[in-house]
Amino acid sequence: MCPLGSFLSFVALFSKKGRKKIFPITGGLILGLFVGAMVFGLALVFRLLDPYSLFGRAITAPLWFGIVFFVVILVVTLLFGRLFCTSFCPVGLLLSLLAKRSAFGISIPDACVHCGKCENVCPTGCIDQKKNEVKREYCVMCLDCLTVCPRTGPTFSFLWKSSEKEKAPDLERRKFLVSLSVGAVVGLAGGGVYKLLSKKRLTEESEKKLLVRPPGAVSEGSFLAKCTACGLCVSKCPQKVLTLGPAGFGAPRLDFNQGACSIDCVTCSSVCPTGALRKIDPERKKTFVIGKAIFTAKQCIAFQGGSCGKCAGACPTAAITLRANGTPKLEAEKCLGCGACQHVCPTGAMQVAGAPIQHYLDDTNQGASL
Repeated sequence: MCPLGSFLSFVALFSKKGRKKIFPITGGLILGLFVGAMVFGLALVFRLLDPYSLFGRAITAPLWFGIVFFVVILVVTLLFGRLFCTSFCPVGLLLSLLAKRSAFGISIPDACVHCGKCENVCPTGCIDQKKNEVKREYCVMCLDCLTVCPRTGPTFSFLWKSSEKEKAPDLERRKFLVSLSVGAVVGLAGGGVYKLLSKKRLTEESEKKLLVRPPGAVSEGSFLAKCTACGLCVSKCPQKVLTLGPAGFGAPRLDFNQGACSIDCVTCSSVCPTGALRKIDPERKKTFVIGKAIFTAKQCIAFQGGSCGKCAGACPTAAITLRANGTPKLEAEKCLGCGACQHVCPTGAMQVAGAPIQHYLDDTNQGASL
């Protein structure tokens, strides 16, 4: 069900033969960090390794990012098989905890001749013929081992049997659990510190120009706490005004050099899978404030004796009008922050800053109705 996992499955068909390595300590630490991040509601960590967000970002971010991402994934998978899934992917690691107790799976019977073909072809390295066992938590059910077995090797069967014999303690499992605990402690401590620093930073920057976030983000803090930068809103934006942050890892923002946000479009808030963008009433979108225009008269052509008026012509809410002498007049209380004025302004005299709290114009308790 994972798009990145499907891509890796295909690439693994051509990967280097031989037993693949699994790093339980690395996997435990990463999963622990994600647990800590989830407790504090931080999406920052998810932007780095979440497979769904990574894949979405790779096909929506700038071309160079997608190329670098797929080349790295391609090389790693060709050399080490499904290493990402078994040792780095938080979703895969979480599912591995459940897969350990799965009802159906691969097992190796006592009649196995131990030719090594199944171990050699396994893309995740979950088959250990020396121990005559299959590590179920790392098995991705590709069933390649069944197709190469010449005799009585691996079989797909029902595993919940009362007669199942006791096995020796799994030292790798212990390492995984210990590193999971360490990672969780680090994640919790780091999450707490990050929350405190973020709250302080947002307070200090409250008077500065804020980034214009997609409609429905409400506030910078609440948006960043849930956004995984999956890129879905970016790919679906009809106006193509949304873009991901620096290096493709940052949360989406509006780039008014590309265009303006349509005042009757709610596409981004309707497709957001994480709840980072709250639903907006389509009937009231024309009164939804995502930012405010800031006018610098000394940069305006009209105030220097020239003729322009493009900003007034582009404004969909009549927040900008022209005086008798041709100079623009901005009524900030009517501005929605759509960016139409900034997009057409040739000198940068019109700039839009994000609203500290996105809201409807008639919402006296800003953001309360979202």
